[in-house]
Formats: sequence, structure tokens, C-alpha cells
Amino acid sequence: MTQSPAHGSTRERLHDAGVTLVEVLVVLALIGILAGVVGLSFGSGPRGDVAGQEADLLVARLNRAADEVMLTGVPMGFVWAAEGYRFDLYDGDTWQPHDLPILAAPHLLGGETRIADAAGAMVLSRDMDPGAAGPLTLEFLSRAGTSEVIRFDGLNAVRLEGAP
Repeated sequence: MTQSPAHGSTRERLHDAGVTLVEVLVVLALIGILAGVVGLSFGSGPRGDVAGQEADLLVARLNRAADEVMLTGVPMGFVWAAEGYRFDLYDGDTWQPHDLPILAAPHLLGGETRIADAAGAMVLSRDMDPGAAGPLTLEFLSRAGTSEVIRFDGLNAVRLEGAP
């Protein structure tokens, strides 16, 4: 039986018309690699509202510190400056870095954000009296021009909404 040239050429054209599974997988792998490269090219630095993120972090840490003082009765110091803050623990004789991991290391704000208020210190004690100066108010300023204000009364820290 002889094959006509028209029938053979049609079969060859149908065979060459599709793509193989290997070709599809190669294209998907290349797309995945390119997506990864694009994602990593943006870096891992903080994005968005840096002052708000720092204010939220300090609110959480101050509330945790106040809870710790209430539970243990051991006074704690909160010390701040424009570039960051730290928590100290009073052991009866001296002030030393706190031993809780969330409060132990000083927190440096970096170049994106700073605390606008003058440097200072506050002692957190079991009676939670903020002292004669009243509640502590700190303002975080970001390089982008945003501002966030937190208030701490010795018992609770809150981020003030709608603050300048």
C-alpha cells in the first residue's frame, strides 16, 4: 500500500503543531524564576507607615512591661532618646537590661524614624503612678513626614488616632 504525499504531509503537520509537556514545564519554571527575581529585587526593608509600625511596637512593649511590673512587683525603667529606647530592670541595687527577650535588647529606630520628644526616663512601678508630669506622650516622626503619637499612663499604652 502506497501512501499519498498529501496524506503524509498532513500527518507531519499535525505532529509538529503541539507542544510537549517538557516544553510547558520549562516555560513554567522560567516564569517562576523570573517572579522570584522580581520579588527579591524589592528588598526586605520596612515599607509603608514606618512611624506607625514603630508606634505599634512600642505600645505593645510598654503594655507588656506594665503587665510584668504588675505580676512581679519589680520596678522597671523605660529610657528613650531620639534614636531608640530600652527597658531596664531594678534588681535591688542597680539598673540592668531586662531579662525578658521582648524587652531585653535596646530598640534602635534606624534612619527612617525618630522620637521627636527630648530624651528621658520613666520608672514603672506597681502603683503605676506616672509621676507629677502626668501620662507620658511620645511622638514618632518618619522621614516621609508622617507622625504617630502614643500615650502611656503607667498602666496602658495607646496609639492616639488622628494625632498630628
